[in-house]
Amino acid sequence: MTKSQRLIELMVRVYEKQNFTVEELALEFDVSYRTMLRYLHELSGYGVPLYSNMGKNGGYSLLQTKTKQPFLGKKAVSVNKVIKPTTHVIGLEFKAPFTAFYMSKSFKPFLWKELHKRKTEIKNLLHKESYIGVSLSRSHIYHYIAGVEVTKPFPVPENMVTISLPTREYVVYNHFGSEEREDTDQTYFHMMEKLKKQGIKLNPKNYSLELFDAKNPNLLTIHLPLES
Repeated sequence: MTKSQRLIELMVRVYEKQNFTVEELALEFDVSYRTMLRYLHELSGYGVPLYSNMGKNGGYSLLQTKTKQPFLGKKAVSVNKVIKPTTHVIGLEFKAPFTAFYMSKSFKPFLWKELHKRKTEIKNLLHKESYIGVSLSRSHIYHYIAGVEVTKPFPVPENMVTISLPTREYVVYNHFGSEEREDTDQTYFHMMEKLKKQGIKLNPKNYSLELFDAKNPNLLTIHLPLES
């Protein structure tokens, strides 16, 4: 098991337990106290909201920081329809029960950082400066892949995955600004209201796409699959 895989498993476990000690997790993952403490510090650096408990029992807890911000509407969200040809993607994936969807704020930055480190291992890139996130979040399993588009879905580097999506029609819109989940969710729900008024229906059983360019990381182009 690679270190990145171990950190992802640890992240899932941390969100499941909510409250824990370093000793408990070290024993569960069969590593030393120092190693587990280092892992927890790394998760904290990736955005997992860990809070150190003082007192006799000590340990750590997840800090609940959920707040809702109003939609600022600085730029209008325009909606278009496109037919995207067969899409081949290679990258790093995360799978968890749908109830763990709220973990996306923490694990997405982790996956992207790892992908940037290993991007040179991926052959047949379609666009050298472009990236694509592939997600399925309306199922009992939340599935996310941080990857790049390729002309051929092989070879696949060690501990990476590949996915090929057939030619499909999508509704497309742009999100400007922060990639924080709360911010992108505001744009998403604002856009959903527009689709509802236009009578446009989505297919939640198919994968959604998030495209962005390294030269303009503040512009995220979202593709949501339409019903056939």
